Amino acid sequence: MMPRVATILVACSSLVGLCGCQRQFTREHFELIRVGSDAREDVRHMLGKPTADLDDQWLYDDLDQHCTAVIYYDDDGRVLGKQWMDSRTGEWEGRNPHANEPPVGTTRERRKTTTRIDED
Repeated sequence: MMPRVATILVACSSLVGLCGCQRQFTREHFELIRVGSDAREDVRHMLGKPTADLDDQWLYDDLDQHCTAVIYYDDDGRVLGKQWMDSRTGEWEGRNPHANEPPVGTTRERRKTTTRIDED
């Protein structure tokens, strides 16, 4: 009976250890951040300690996952905006709320060419 209890205790402690090693900076946690209502401590709780703290913005970087996030704050410490960049997929969502709007352009001409290279 005693070895069974010991096995259960070892299994439970291993499970607790694995849960503690879970990544905090993930896309799922990033999505939980609410613009306009979350404060710095809320973001720190969700994403962990930032890679860089630049006063009005926090940078998160995961080189293994090739992801970067920037959280922008207003003067009261509330989330003003957020950006997500994934270099594997090319995804770039959000923008810097302190920057000017991107210029609106027009498409004058669009071409698509195909070049065939024959092997001899």
